[in-house]
Amino acid sequence: MIKIFNSKQKIVLKNTKYPRSYRGFFSFTPLTAWIFFSVLMFTSSCTEDLDTIGMDLIDSQLDISSEIVHPVSAFTQIEDSVPTSIAELNLLGFYYDPLFGKTLSSIYTEAMPPELPFNIPGNREPEDLIVDSVVLILAYGGYFGDISIEQNLRIYELEDTIPSGTIYSNKMLNTQPELLHSSSFLPKPDESIYIIDGEDTTDIQPPHLRVQLAASLGRRFIESAPTTSGFTSFQDYRGFFKGLKITVEETSPPGSMLYFNLRSGMSRVQIYYHYYTEEDTINSSYNLQLFNQFARKYSHFENFGYQDASQEIKNQALNGDTIAGMQRLFVQSMANFRTKIWLPEPDEIIDNSSGLAAINMAKLIVPVDENVIEDTLEIARSLILLRGDTIGDIVALRDQALGIAYFGGILNEDKMEYSFNITQHLQKVMSGELPNYPLYLRTSRSYENAGRTVIRGPGRDESPLRLEIQYTQPVP
Repeated sequence: MIKIFNSKQKIVLKNTKYPRSYRGFFSFTPLTAWIFFSVLMFTSSCTEDLDTIGMDLIDSQLDISSEIVHPVSAFTQIEDSVPTSIAELNLLGFYYDPLFGKTLSSIYTEAMPPELPFNIPGNREPEDLIVDSVVLILAYGGYFGDISIEQNLRIYELEDTIPSGTIYSNKMLNTQPELLHSSSFLPKPDESIYIIDGEDTTDIQPPHLRVQLAASLGRRFIESAPTTSGFTSFQDYRGFFKGLKITVEETSPPGSMLYFNLRSGMSRVQIYYHYYTEEDTINSSYNLQLFNQFARKYSHFENFGYQDASQEIKNQALNGDTIAGMQRLFVQSMANFRTKIWLPEPDEIIDNSSGLAAINMAKLIVPVDENVIEDTLEIARSLILLRGDTIGDIVALRDQALGIAYFGGILNEDKMEYSFNITQHLQKVMSGELPNYPLYLRTSRSYENAGRTVIRGPGRDESPLRLEIQYTQPVP
């Protein structure tokens, strides 16, 4: 344990040329000035030590100290499944990280009619409508990894209904055996789409993926008009069409993880069709929404048993080697890995036998190991720090409620480190109001991004994972 003390910090008074006459405390005239200085000369022998009275008491009352304490232990763990049904972005893709291994993500989503009941043909006979195409449109919301590598896309119709409520990343559903789509595509999450409407009109749309599904799906919606026109609830509709599984197969490394915004109005299934009148050909379409107040969706993460992770990670996360975490620690989104941290016991941090010590500032400093940064696999932009509780759940720290500006967790790119203000948490631990539960380090919003980072362990000689404390303690 390394302790650095800065004791007896002095109080600095404001430097003012005439402190007693500052801002009108006295208003001098020649007469009052003569009287004042006469009295001052008479009493100078009695008051020559006036300015020093009490200063020894000020210095002896408070002792402000700084202390750096390495956490007792920290190591990498397998992360629990995460609730992906609450995510604003859904993840699709496959990527291989030379340190963390393989990760694949699929999307399960419903495609809902804008209202019930619905009847696509209207007052026309279903056989009068000719399906031109059925297109799945997914609005991009970002990406992680190398988008110069193609993704192998597969789309199926669901056999199982997506359940209501919170759905976690390990949930799998059965699908129909027939493929609705199979292709390889090159992700272009940064490129706008130019759509030509007629001969002269070009519509420029934000980046999105357009995938043509089997025309038979559109045909089924049109021919089922007698059924769909009788639907009175979305439960009726789910008995007719349960949704889609959008997935990929393994591709060449490193690959990428694509972020899609299914909450965007652009994300939909669009059925294009036409029919003939005596005078003309009428082109039309019908949209099934991927997001409304009733639609269900979530992402499923496949981690391949973590068998493709580096041996260094497997020693900690799979084999329980807690000593290995002294040098390097790992955090990765998508239900992969987190870091578990134990802080020192209160009596190891400071001598608080008087019970009067007050924590002024406590920060957990989390340095990035820059020796293992990958060019195409960027570092997580932010982490989150949580704690355990009496029943084994993981909950927020008190400090988090004060906001991110206070609590921290954002990557400092100049220092290449994260820091967390855990002052309130440590105060409660020091006072005995809160047990010294372990802390858990995760990527922020790990259910909707592929962030990852490698951390310098608490046993490193330079820039280790550490706890920095400033406290005030009376001096006897």
